Amino acid sequence: MDKNQLEPYLLFARKYHTNPDPAHDFRHIQRIVKRLDVLAEGFAPLNYSLLYFLACFHGLRKKINEDKRVHEEVIDFLTDLGWTKQEITEGLISLARHLENPGTPEEKIVHDANYLELLGAFGIAKAFTTGGFRGQTYEETIAVYESQYLEKIKFQISQGKVLAEEGRDYARKFLERLKNELR
Repeated sequence: MDKNQLEPYLLFARKYHTNPDPAHDFRHIQRIVKRLDVLAEGFAPLNYSLLYFLACFHGLRKKINEDKRVHEEVIDFLTDLGWTKQEITEGLISLARHLENPGTPEEKIVHDANYLELLGAFGIAKAFTTGGFRGQTYEETIAVYESQYLEKIKFQISQGKVLAEEGRDYARKFLERLKNELR
């Protein structure tokens, strides 16, 4: 196995992504991975082993930290791929901070790949699915989406900012039309 290839990370991480929430299941990871190439344009050199680890293990930090068996399996997996102890430690630190305080280019790419999903058509669909599950009205869902996601998310890299603005424009127009129809 090559630590700079995506496939081993996807195959290994898949079994841990068991969340029944369709917004945070393994398909979410696959959508993040699909965005990596476009967001990584212009970054060189990149640590692809870290990038693929962050993308595939996104959302698993708590499980890795709280379940000793999972923690050991992840350490063994990374060791078998050829990661050093220092790389493993740094990778786990990156996993912990990539959403809240991304510092490396790899963290910033995965941060933006994750948050792009909250904008545009998919983000709106996701918001209304979640709102319906919570028993919210359309108006309540719109208010939550606008206050928590539409303008609040800060993107880290230039390509992420461009894609985010496209998604925001779409969402703004859609929500404005929906609000008019709801009046």
